[in-house]
Amino acid sequence: MKEKILGTRTITLIGIMTAIIIVLSVTPGLGYIPVGPIDATILHIPVIILAIVEGPVAGAILGFMFGVTSLIKAFAVPTAFSFIFMNPIVSVLPRIMIGLLTGLLYQAIKNRKTIGKVSIGIAAGIGSLLNTIGVLGLVFLLYGQSYMETVNQVNNAANTSALKLIGGIALTSGLAEMLVSILIATPICFALLKAFKRGR
Repeated sequence: MKEKILGTRTITLIGIMTAIIIVLSVTPGLGYIPVGPIDATILHIPVIILAIVEGPVAGAILGFMFGVTSLIKAFAVPTAFSFIFMNPIVSVLPRIMIGLLTGLLYQAIKNRKTIGKVSIGIAAGIGSLLNTIGVLGLVFLLYGQSYMETVNQVNNAANTSALKLIGGIALTSGLAEMLVSILIATPICFALLKAFKRGR
């Protein structure tokens, strides 16, 4: 009999992780952390965990849920930079790709016989970088000029380079997000994969 793409366990985990994302997203300073012109986030971590544990389809679905919270936040709690995330190409699409590509990457590099923390950590780290590169890359490509003008206006500065600003965010909050993702996702994924393997 052909195995279902989304089994009962996967659907249950999607529901649980969606609830976690919603709680984090509405908790001030927790899901979205103000550190500069664009908030840092930890909401990609549940997406990474689910993608590694349950695969790329489940990861993409949860990534969509993450993106929707970002889209809603842009309209519900607008800031000077919310216009960027009102575009679902920026707020939703990269988050879907986190789950899809992280899941595919882990399936490609994992050891078929044993559960390894190294392969989990690599997938978690790259998954986090996908979020950073995807979002900031689209911000630069679609809104580079507008973003630069808004930053200059908010900071009362002049001649600020969009590439320099976005690159600085990628090197600071992006690397911090990657490290946090590895530290949190690796032990959780390892424990879940071990438990699910024993439960077979």
